[in-house]
Amino acid sequence: MSKEFTILYYATARDATKVSSEKIPLPSQSPFISLKDLTILLKERHKKLVPILENSLYAINMEYVENDQAILVKEGDEVAVIPPVSGG
Repeated sequence: MSKEFTILYYATARDATKVSSEKIPLPSQSPFISLKDLTILLKERHKKLVPILENSLYAINMEYVENDQAILVKEGDEVAVIPPVSGG
């Protein structure tokens, strides 16, 4: 059984991916993936996310995280991609 975590997409990120969430397996033989590597992976999986991720926030397990690329995502984590909100 593969170890995995969940990505939640909101607003324009959901529109770009056409899904509200997806399960992603951790890299083989690794207990975690860095936020930097996750961002690269998401850009490869969903080309339309590239411009959105440049300005998005991340939350891991319902806690906002700084855009510190050294943060580690582990099995069972829930990572939310939260694009900037615009209104008028």
